[in-house]
Amino acid sequence: MLLKKGVNDQKWNLVTGDKKAIYSMARKSYLAVKLGKPSELYDMVHTENFVLVDTKRRVRGFYDGTKKEEIQRLIEDINWLLTQE
Repeated sequence: MLLKKGVNDQKWNLVTGDKKAIYSMARKSYLAVKLGKPSELYDMVHTENFVLVDTKRRVRGFYDGTKKEEIQRLIEDINWLLTQE
């Protein structure tokens, strides 16, 4: 199904909820971005990084989304993780 802004929900899992909680989780729980200045704490979180998180909310890997070999490693790790759960 195509959602608002042209997002295909067959390709993406989107996080929804309280903005402050989501940004805090991205910065602190999954270490997706550097903390930065206090004034930037609730700015939009976008980086080149992908973080693989399992169904038990454990971080299983970090990947640079700008590098083909890292994306291939992510795909391989996802497939391996699917066999483990």
